[in-house]
Amino acid sequence: MQSHPSDTQNPTPGTDAPSGHMHRERSFLWPVLLASWIVSFSIAWTHETIEIQDDTPLFGIMDPGTQSFLEPFRNAAKEWEKDVEKLSATNETAGSEDTIVCLGSSSFRIWDTIDSDMAPYRMVRRAYGSARYRDLAIYTPKLIHNLAFSKAMVFIGNDIVGKDLDVTPETVGKLARIVVGSILKEQPTASVYLIAVTPTPSRFKLWNKIQFVNQQLEQIASEQSQVHFIPTANSFLDADGHPIEGYFKSDQLHLNQEGYRIWADILKKHLGEP
Repeated sequence: MQSHPSDTQNPTPGTDAPSGHMHRERSFLWPVLLASWIVSFSIAWTHETIEIQDDTPLFGIMDPGTQSFLEPFRNAAKEWEKDVEKLSATNETAGSEDTIVCLGSSSFRIWDTIDSDMAPYRMVRRAYGSARYRDLAIYTPKLIHNLAFSKAMVFIGNDIVGKDLDVTPETVGKLARIVVGSILKEQPTASVYLIAVTPTPSRFKLWNKIQFVNQQLEQIASEQSQVHFIPTANSFLDADGHPIEGYFKSDQLHLNQEGYRIWADILKKHLGEP
């Protein structure tokens, strides 16, 4: 807060200087006013952080507003606590300077040919089935703690599935920001790649809404030079704009071998040289 010139400068010639009484009164009031200003600013800042305004990037995993935002999701996230413990158990030895860590759901977890499909990149998976951004935002610090890596890829497609547990695309965006913040806190020099949600036959009726999620992810990438968005839809849609069923397993949700081959080609193109 800037002081008014008359409070800090000598009186201008020809004007009256403050009396001793007035000077003491001002000296007494300044600490009170300053304390009031600090309290007001803190309340306003906390409120804005908790509400998480759309125009305010949220990357700080440890700030009180972030923790308050995640609180409603903690009970449901306990379902994956054991999976996370198991995945993170080898963090100290699993990574290296050129490792790419894959964070997300079963699309990474069941990708059995990831090492050959993504060669010559060195991949480490930290993914669990049915993961959502709401729980990944909670568990990312644990999943990557003490893990050496230079790049991180994030893919989750389960936050909008047409059920009561669905959240809005805007909420997904806020959760994804927290994931990004946790990654960069653990490895400040890392590059982060947010992979678009794939159009799948089983969830195509929700595609319009899912596209808003992808827009949220793309927006995050536009705000941080270390964060990149990887679009994938054009490679999985036919000429009529429908998902190509031949790229998916019988559940019409998860990629088959050919689908993974196409996915890998897209990812490697965006990752650049190993």
